[in-house]
Amino acid sequence: MMLRKIAQWKSKIENGVYPNCFLCGKPITKVKELSVEHLKPKSRGGSDEDTNLYPSHKKCNFEKGNMTLAEYVSYLRQKEKE
Repeated sequence: MMLRKIAQWKSKIENGVYPNCFLCGKPITKVKELSVEHLKPKSRGGSDEDTNLYPSHKKCNFEKGNMTLAEYVSYLRQKEKE
């Protein structure tokens, strides 16, 4: 399932239809920027099911690491205060 999702997102990018990054909301305009975001991290029991997979920028996904979405949002809010 995951490979199918990645192929769909890559095809969209190559055809000028840019998916938005699930984490920052900005368009992913280059295939090399594309990463697969697991809403529930695999290290915390998440799966490769379609409902757990979202497009993201590699940079955003790396920054989120294995945090849950709620933890990541909290992290970003704290980061803004600094």
